[in-house]
Amino acid sequence: MATVLVVDDDESIRNILEKFLVREGHRVIIARGGIEALEKMAEKPDIVLLDIGMPDLQGLKVLDRIREMKQSTDVIMVTGIDEHAVGVESLKRGASEFITKPFDLKHLERVINLKLLEKGLEIELDKESPSIPKE
Repeated sequence: MATVLVVDDDESIRNILEKFLVREGHRVIIARGGIEALEKMAEKPDIVLLDIGMPDLQGLKVLDRIREMKQSTDVIMVTGIDEHAVGVESLKRGASEFITKPFDLKHLERVINLKLLEKGLEIELDKESPSIPKE
């Protein structure tokens, strides 16, 4: 089980991700924006799912601040912007991965499991998870 911080200004995205991650056995922390996300980093999440486009503090700035904290948290950038340059920039700034909305939750599960395996955290592989439609 991992602790996952979900950061998105869209309530429906937060709800879908929270339900999915809890069902997969993770502890979920929710933040509605970048400033709240930085406060929640005190809980030392294993993974952060971070939206790029937020009104209070843009995701790339949040990513920069997380990296300044010197935490070993994996940050997976999530965005509705399907632009290669944004993905490259987030990876240059220290993101572990970049996923474009709408995304397949099974793909997200694989990305999270890979990051947890890299960290040496236990995960349950080959677990059947129900099919959840793309957003």
